[in-house]
Amino acid sequence: MTEATDEHGSDATLDNSPAKVPTRVHIVVTCANRKNLPVPPALRVGGLSNYLPRQRLAEWTRRMSEPGPSTAATSLYGGEHWAVARQLATSVRVEAQLWVCSAGYGLIPATAHVRPYAATFALRDGDSVGRSSTENRDWWRGLSEWVGPEPGAPRSFYDLARTNPDDTIIAVLSDTYLRPCSDDLRRAAGQLRDPQRLTIVGPAQADPDLNELVVGVTARMRPAVGGSLLALNVRVAQRLVSLVTADSATHRRPHLRALAHELVATAPPPTPRANRERMSDEEVRAFIRSLASVRPTSATRLLRQLRDSGKSCEQARFKQLFDEISLDVRC
Repeated sequence: MTEATDEHGSDATLDNSPAKVPTRVHIVVTCANRKNLPVPPALRVGGLSNYLPRQRLAEWTRRMSEPGPSTAATSLYGGEHWAVARQLATSVRVEAQLWVCSAGYGLIPATAHVRPYAATFALRDGDSVGRSSTENRDWWRGLSEWVGPEPGAPRSFYDLARTNPDDTIIAVLSDTYLRPCSDDLRRAAGQLRDPQRLTIVGPAQADPDLNELVVGVTARMRPAVGGSLLALNVRVAQRLVSLVTADSATHRRPHLRALAHELVATAPPPTPRANRERMSDEEVRAFIRSLASVRPTSATRLLRQLRDSGKSCEQARFKQLFDEISLDVRC
């Protein structure tokens, strides 16, 4: 064995082992229906209803590959969900990369430039990519075989894990997107040297075959993280990933699951719902007209004012009535 002696005469063994590469965290987040650019009719899946399933995918990827107005995925998606999602990679204390799980593009880096589109895994939507869970899984598999907007980048969870076997993958997925990706996620876990470094943050019991991979998100966590139920998955994920450090133990699923349980245990009790007076459609219309004619506003802002006044109206019903009034009143 070769030894080296330093200038003070002490013996030191040379360490010729390669330097350990720091672990990265890959955070994959469900896309959002709301887009910050107008969606052209040609890039709506609903416009492909006359095509057979396989033809639809081929025609879809052809259209999505054509040149046109585009922007980084982080800038394309809007709403509360993506306002929080954009912050996830910077919430981690180690190197992290944000990815998007998209029904229109497949798996893409959040920095990839994409065109505005309308596609969803939600069944019975006007822009549903499939009419069944099986068709949705086939669509996801087909998208992974397309080169996508950033050639050379991993196109599936399996590819992401296979090319980064020492890294950590945290997938923040809604029930709607979790099911089409279930086979891909199971295969991905087997590609990591430590399968416990793949964690799904999302609804518990969405898919029995994925339960072991899931850190369940429930409404009981909402008082601890705030925001609406639509953004609950990403808000819980933000709290969890903010506690991921250079310590490898903090990357593993059991640790993240323990943090989630602690979040439930320490969450403040939910605020009791106010006893508001329910309003008829005509009363709601009168309320909207009285304020919308005064200054530009939005359905969300008006509904908040209505509820603050002690009145009650379901959000969907209020939005429908607001849209009706907007045809007559400049809002």
